[in-house]
Amino acid sequence: MATQGKKDELTWMHVIVRVFLNSTTHPIEYAKVLIQLGYEPLKPYKSRTVFGREAFYYPSVFSYIKYIKSQDGLWGCYRGLTPKLAANIVSGVAFQKVTESIKFEELDGEVVVEDLTIKERTQRFLQNTSRESAGRAAAILASQPFHVIAVRCMAEFVGSDEKYTGVFTAVGIIYREQGVKGFFCGLLPRLLCDLTALWLGKTLAHIINNYLVEDKDLKQYVTASMNFLASAVTYPLQVVSNCMAVSGSGLAAGCPPNMPIYTGWIDCYRHLRQVRGLKRGSSMLWRAYTGPTIIVDGSLAMPSINMFSAPLTS
Repeated sequence: MATQGKKDELTWMHVIVRVFLNSTTHPIEYAKVLIQLGYEPLKPYKSRTVFGREAFYYPSVFSYIKYIKSQDGLWGCYRGLTPKLAANIVSGVAFQKVTESIKFEELDGEVVVEDLTIKERTQRFLQNTSRESAGRAAAILASQPFHVIAVRCMAEFVGSDEKYTGVFTAVGIIYREQGVKGFFCGLLPRLLCDLTALWLGKTLAHIINNYLVEDKDLKQYVTASMNFLASAVTYPLQVVSNCMAVSGSGLAAGCPPNMPIYTGWIDCYRHLRQVRGLKRGSSMLWRAYTGPTIIVDGSLAMPSINMFSAPLTS
């Protein structure tokens, strides 16, 4: 009983820490979501790449947050925080319950990994990753409705829609306008993003640590590096997921001219690839401008409407 009580205490401490961290970093995440949706209220500035070539860059995410604050005040920087915290709590509980219910005899006892054969290590890797995959899938399924509400609450900043004034209000609006499926917009690319990153990162780390690296300390860096690489590779699916959560919702951010109404997530992926938008929000400081540019008098410039308008006739 004492062990169970201590375990529950640690679980709740973990939830409290997650809530605190998510609350603290929310303005950054909020700005990132708006960037992923393609909303850029600040003008790009001209700079140079590391190779000395002229290029345009958007202001950093901190300038973006400053702009949000100038429009909505300090509390406006925390738009969508409540449903986001709800999504994180539901996600954490679902993950824990599912992973605890899946047991493998080989994983229950204390095992020194270095004493295992390659075959046993591989078996252990597959069992661990499969269990974590089930937990993550359950966490995403359970938290997706709150995730959709959070993204839409943030997206309201674009057009000042003010439809989603609270979580319960948002539930009623989504159900009335889109039915149950509205709560799961963007679910498939989010699942693919998370599970692909999990398997890719862990598989690469398993192969490198067991066949190429022997130093125990170095193996920890390999694991962290492979997880980072896997997240970078699958990042476009995160952008697609958040765009699909808003597209066709009736919000200004999810309707033309701000965003096409996509027929599906593959349609969204193809369009974002065409406009070079799959990496939106991946960089917080050096945010490259990917729109059209022209050369004027040997210097890089951004085209304006006036350049293409017909000359006035007298």
